[in-house]
Amino acid sequence: MSPGGAPAAAPRAGPDASETRAWLRAALDPARVAAAKAALQRLFDEATRSDRLLILGSAALPRRILSAIQAEGGRVAALIEYAPRFWGQSIAGVPVLPVDEALARSGPDPVVIVGIWSPGHSFAASRRWLASRGIRHILPPMAAFWRWGERIGPHYQLAGPEPLLQSAARILAVHDALADAESRAHYAGVIAARLTFDPATLPRPDPLAIYFDRTLLRLPEDAVLVDAGAYRGDTLEGFLRWHGPRFDRYLAFEPDPISAAALREMVAALPAEIGRRIAITEAALGAAPGRLRLTPTGTPGTRPDAAGSTEVPLLAVDDVLAGGRLDALKLDTEGAEAAVLAGAARSISRHRPALLVSIYHHPTDVFTLAETAMTLLPEATLFVRAHDEDGIDLVLYAIPRRLQP
Repeated sequence: MSPGGAPAAAPRAGPDASETRAWLRAALDPARVAAAKAALQRLFDEATRSDRLLILGSAALPRRILSAIQAEGGRVAALIEYAPRFWGQSIAGVPVLPVDEALARSGPDPVVIVGIWSPGHSFAASRRWLASRGIRHILPPMAAFWRWGERIGPHYQLAGPEPLLQSAARILAVHDALADAESRAHYAGVIAARLTFDPATLPRPDPLAIYFDRTLLRLPEDAVLVDAGAYRGDTLEGFLRWHGPRFDRYLAFEPDPISAAALREMVAALPAEIGRRIAITEAALGAAPGRLRLTPTGTPGTRPDAAGSTEVPLLAVDDVLAGGRLDALKLDTEGAEAAVLAGAARSISRHRPALLVSIYHHPTDVFTLAETAMTLLPEATLFVRAHDEDGIDLVLYAIPRRLQP
């Protein structure tokens, strides 16, 4: 069930710019979105009063959705879980059950919110599984934010439609600046999915090509790279897969000590001739030097936490490089991408590096970070590629001419 429906079928393979622009404009139509939002509220409000509402998942995000519903006096009949190890638990008085038992507890014609939004998970796949049980109304996590977003609180790109509708002209301007049909289709498809809940608009991701696809980027053999948000070495591994040992320095920054330890272990296992050119700094990057508190998790989602148990240095790229060379700047910093770019402005101006930027951590990142990249590198060619399901690992590539294949 997609309240209001998709504005139009997704463009055919290799659409021209006019097709994807028209598709995007239809998704951003305020009247259509207003009607969809009103229909969604009616559906949810009736379901939470009649024990028809179910939530798929029982981890942090489903619990936040449950709490928001209960805070308004609404009821959730059950939480559905795939994995048997979760069955039999109770969360805020709501049982965690296998799907068939959950359906037996709900009223007729149940409404299911898929509460899972994480790497590797596909809303389309979960929807197919639920639909095989005869369920008609199956909504993605975004739908819960349209109804209870203020109570749920911020969560990556998940939000109501307003931030996108209010910036329609800016979104269309970024679309028009993208270099190829694939970029325009990926960009328009992700935004349309947020506004229609139709997973058919989402691009097919290519996880192996993230950041260093040689069809987009060709680095020199003496390249210097900064990896902001190096995690456990997944980006480094991808870089070596695509470019091999041909680089001068790879500067990896990871603030989570658990992840940084895993990264050091990964680098220690590399041939010494490669490992000696990789520098690991247990710190965060931002607009200016300082300190940052966080709670280590060892997961991709570690974020700043004012009450966190660990304090790490906060550094600026310009200070780290001190005028030195930069050929590529990769950013996956859990929402701090704009700050890191601000702290790298002098280096970008001087060295004109490729910018490889995650654009999915905040609702407006999909266009604001592209605007920033265009300001910092006005001569660069812009691409967008999807590397995971449901809009996760959506990356902007701003490639100056000297680094194009």
